Amino acid sequence: MTELEQQLTDKQLLQKYFAEARGWDAELNVKIKQSEQRAWKCCLLLALITTLLAISLITLMPLKSIEPFVIRVDNNTGFVDVISTLTSKGQVKQQAQEVLDKYFLAQYIRHREGYQWQTRSYDRKLIGLMSDENVQQDYGLQTDPKSNPKAPINLYGQSAQVLIKVNAISFIAHDQTNGESTTTALVRYTKQVKQVGEDHPLTHWVTTITFTYRNAPMSVGDRQLNPLGFQVLSYRNDQATGGD
Repeated sequence: MTELEQQLTDKQLLQKYFAEARGWDAELNVKIKQSEQRAWKCCLLLALITTLLAISLITLMPLKSIEPFVIRVDNNTGFVDVISTLTSKGQVKQQAQEVLDKYFLAQYIRHREGYQWQTRSYDRKLIGLMSDENVQQDYGLQTDPKSNPKAPINLYGQSAQVLIKVNAISFIAHDQTNGESTTTALVRYTKQVKQVGEDHPLTHWVTTITFTYRNAPMSVGDRQLNPLGFQVLSYRNDQATGGD
């Protein structure tokens, strides 16, 4: 092979190489464009799905409702019990109002008429929070050991306790007093004094209580003790002549 033929052959090989290289570039560009097209299609599909989900959520929002609940917590056992739902305005439904009232009335009677040395301060605080100002003053005088010789702490000290069992609660009146709704209830309960070395008879009592609910400002700690603002407006306690 002459030198000229060799040069022509090398030139042809270079031309062939560059032609193949251009083919590779063209094929690569096609693949890149195809990949970009697939990526854009995926993005558009995801955007469409997101839009449809948003439209679905907006459509379903009017159908969604939140049902708040009133719960009851037993102070002795810690047991939590759902007793009712609330209306859209936050008021307790009528069928549950009676249960709620009875719960607070029973709590009030137990902590006011019962006695334990270990819980005496807690009882006084709770009754103070659940009582109107006038009732607070009467209760304070009744339980003050300095001004009342018959105050529970003077009668029972550290050696006795008074056990209360609420037997029946009935509602006898619903009124409007000074622009607020009030309810009057009769609470029948028994009282048993437990004291070492002494035998006390079981006694029966009837209490007339007028109460309401007030949304008065109070601290977080006080709100935990009296969350709904239960307030006793008047309190009369009489010993019954017979059993329940």
